[in-house]
Amino acid sequence: MELEITWRRVVRVWWAYFWRNLIAIVAAAVLGGILGAVIGAVMGALGMSITVIQSFSGLIGAALGIALSVVPMKLILGKDFGEFRLVLVRKD
Repeated sequence: MELEITWRRVVRVWWAYFWRNLIAIVAAAVLGGILGAVIGAVMGALGMSITVIQSFSGLIGAALGIALSVVPMKLILGKDFGEFRLVLVRKD
């Protein structure tokens, strides 16, 4: 049975997504920093310019951020919110 979309329910779903996404953002920043440092060191040792290193590291960081941004959504799908669950339902 479909429930009414109320602000209380919306805020509960938003909060469940928000705090998980915040953790994913921090994880992406930490992993991106480590990965960027390694990539920068390797590319710098190969004699590549700072501009190329920054551009490549930026693309890698963006890809990592996008990839990790899906995780919080996956975590809340199917979650029990007390009076409702967040699920995907096939349209007939």
